[in-house]
Amino acid sequence: MKICVTGGSGMVGNCIRNISEHAYNEHDFVFLGNTSNNKYITKLDLTNREQVLLFFSKNKFDLIIHLAAKVGGLYKNMRDNIGMFNDNIRINQNILEACHLNNINRGIFCLSSCIYPNRPNVFPMDETMIHDSPPHSSNEGYAYSKRMLEMLCKQYNETYNREYICVIPVNLYGPYDNFSLDNGHFIPMIINRFQNKKNGIRNVTKSKNSYLTFLNNCKNITNMCTINKHYIAYGTGKPLRQFLYSPDFANIILKILFEKKNFCDSIICCNEEEYTIKDVVNEIAKIMHIDQKDIFWDTTKSDGCLKKTVTNKKFRELYPEYKFTSLNHGLTLTYKWFLDNYNNIRV
Repeated sequence: MKICVTGGSGMVGNCIRNISEHAYNEHDFVFLGNTSNNKYITKLDLTNREQVLLFFSKNKFDLIIHLAAKVGGLYKNMRDNIGMFNDNIRINQNILEACHLNNINRGIFCLSSCIYPNRPNVFPMDETMIHDSPPHSSNEGYAYSKRMLEMLCKQYNETYNREYICVIPVNLYGPYDNFSLDNGHFIPMIINRFQNKKNGIRNVTKSKNSYLTFLNNCKNITNMCTINKHYIAYGTGKPLRQFLYSPDFANIILKILFEKKNFCDSIICCNEEEYTIKDVVNEIAKIMHIDQKDIFWDTTKSDGCLKKTVTNKKFRELYPEYKFTSLNHGLTLTYKWFLDNYNNIRV
């Protein structure tokens, strides 16, 4: 079968490519992305409706894995809620229209646990609670665009008998992530920032401008000596989060796509563990051989949503024996990948 993978140059897309080359090599995977310097990627502007419809009409795909999105960490979302909403709405509408017009009957569409209500009536939240109340204000644009994707998939399923499945991962991390000091999610951002500090700012070659920007943004902290002597983490460290290693998620996506177990409109993908941000930062510090006493928490920065716990009950009903990568092992592998690929990381 011929399978289209949007977001092919991103973290999960790259992980799917690695797995597909070995476990699913009887299929023809086509990876779409926004880069032209990667031999594995076909460049396509997914916000351009005419280009998307033309491409899909020329390439007769049997299945789709839709990962592409305009994404970023907490602070990028806070800076660009409008852009996050508009671009992602366009991408999702174009892809679903192209799938429908070209009779792609089955596919996986990626959501995010950040779309869930900021103040739910009960924890943990399940797949039925996505639209119960507004998401956290820090990422309204991205969250509502993903909520609309879930609604679009549901409408195509009900109206045209499609099998468009929405997968909902918790906080993803792993190889091929974006390690930007300005726009990345917190695990890759912390790894890059801490590594720059270990190297010493004069020795930093990757993201030097971003690191200088970060220091300039710290002017509201009176003791700059503290900034210069310590490893910096944002917020209080109190928020609780669940995490998913990106190769695990890639594997789950392919299992759901091909195994065709009991159909469901949406499914949360996560394990049972939950950690505070401080727990994770301390674990990263331990792996990087950094003393926790040398970490300074900049509490002038936002924490974002304090808790957004979701349940994996439906996932466990389908895959009761699935074994997730532990946080310690996943972070260790991610840091090793970061060091091994330092000159080519996304920032």
